[in-house]
Amino acid sequence: MKNKLFILFFFVFSVSFSQNITFVKVLNLKNKSLSEVKKYLKDENWEIMHYHFSKEHKFGDIRFSFDNKNPDRQIPLFITFYYEGQDLMKNRIEFEISKKEIFDEYLAQFKTLDFKLTGSKTDRNQTVETYKNDTTTINVKTIPVANYYGKQQTFYKFYITDNTYKPTEYYKF
Repeated sequence: MKNKLFILFFFVFSVSFSQNITFVKVLNLKNKSLSEVKKYLKDENWEIMHYHFSKEHKFGDIRFSFDNKNPDRQIPLFITFYYEGQDLMKNRIEFEISKKEIFDEYLAQFKTLDFKLTGSKTDRNQTVETYKNDTTTINVKTIPVANYYGKQQTFYKFYITDNTYKPTEYYKF
């Protein structure tokens, strides 16, 4: 009986933290064109916050936020799509999470996709872990931040690229 109650509680708890986009769906955005990403995220109630692009429209980025009146459920907080021309192999995705439970859920999801930890470093109280599988690299940055009231909050930033990604000359700073 206790096991059934635990399973029921776990299910209800998981649903309460559900989001409209899973890690796999975010990961799949990397293989879409700019117009496909915009259409997909708009259909899922994400809004364009801002965008940048070159005069020639050869490269740029577009940042989305989730259109939800309850800020507690804005998971991920933001999704940024980076592109360089029509070469889908150069697309990158960055997104940010502020809830430890969702971070753990996403981490578990991508570990099931055969991602392995290949590196870790800490600098100025921020940790960056690098995970790779056969085709994709994910850098996960853990950023602890104290707010004005001294309360500690941690943000988790994911940056997803193709393993072969190298910036184009005109995109380098």
